Amino acid sequence: MAFIGAGTASASKLCSTTTDPCTSPWVNGTTLDFSLLKETSATWREPGGATLDTCLVSTIKGPMTNGTSTVTANVLVEPINLTWGNCTYPTRTLKGGTLEFHKVVGTSNGTVTASGFQVTIFVFGFVTCVYETGESADIGKITEGKPAVFSVEMAMIKTGGFGCPEMAELKATYTLTEPNTTLSVSAS
Repeated sequence: MAFIGAGTASASKLCSTTTDPCTSPWVNGTTLDFSLLKETSATWREPGGATLDTCLVSTIKGPMTNGTSTVTANVLVEPINLTWGNCTYPTRTLKGGTLEFHKVVGTSNGTVTASGFQVTIFVFGFVTCVYETGESADIGKITEGKPAVFSVEMAMIKTGGFGCPEMAELKATYTLTEPNTTLSVSAS
């Protein structure tokens, strides 16, 4: 499980081929649209394993800013573009944030960090639990492919709610649904 505050800092580029250095970078403003892998769920658990919430539908969407020699490739996700559906309890995104993609040396894959996200889970019909990522939190990995696979394993810290667990661990696997091309991570 990845925990808050252990981010990485390396410039990277998102590419539509696996060449490194990148010969086919994605255009700034390209919208990346990820959806849960078919027949999987996004599962929120308490530390120790008890399930807090399960969502059968979830999407992550936002415009990409590609990297340069000093900038890491990133996606800005507005609150309305981090969605949750068919959940055990009502779940919604209060604050959007930024995803950054960092190259894993020797591969076309990358790690992903998140900053600024805030999600609320309305547990037991009357308790609102609010969780945040913090800044530059390692949240998972992106595996090159067509479609690319975004595996999320992260812990979010409680910032609101009475009687809520101090942490919520999210595990989910997403695939890139748009654009329909290869996504690989290259050094800038």
